[in-house]
Amino acid sequence: MPYRVTIPEGEVALDHILNRVGTDSLLASRQQMFKTVYTNHDTTLTPREREGMRILLTAIMGCPICNSLRMWRDYPGFCDDEIPEAFYQNALDRNFDWEGFSTRERLVIEFADRFANQIDGINGDDDLWDKLHANFSEKELGDICYFNGCWLGAGHTLKAMGIGSVCEILPGHDSDVIERLRNPA
Repeated sequence: MPYRVTIPEGEVALDHILNRVGTDSLLASRQQMFKTVYTNHDTTLTPREREGMRILLTAIMGCPICNSLRMWRDYPGFCDDEIPEAFYQNALDRNFDWEGFSTRERLVIEFADRFANQIDGINGDDDLWDKLHANFSEKELGDICYFNGCWLGAGHTLKAMGIGSVCEILPGHDSDVIERLRNPA
């Protein structure tokens, strides 16, 4: 898949698309959104709950770069505790019965799957909403929807422009680019 915008010589495509393609106000909004989503210390959703949603959406989007990221490891400030690889694999496999998931983790991963694949059926599913309300506050439900919308929307945007199948950035391979994504110039 080709890039659908011109990437200047010497620039990294992901960095360029995220930080230079668009009007200044929308770029600032996008940059703030990424910072807020990945370093949000106001939310009461745990890093594992957020990672369960994020990793599944990266797989659904088919982005090998994002799918290989482990935010606890690759994004300083995301969290202090290691998240085991078995957690990621079971989320990717949609193994909702895995004993390593808490009830809340299981619910947010199922929600992310349905948010991406069955959005029209979510609102009318009273059983799902009863479970969500029994385990999450309304503020947390808002965060769950916002996180899923940000990740899915950003994934669609980047994929439309060619990021994902041709992007040369792999986690741990270029810490300068990761830092510029966190703190654009």
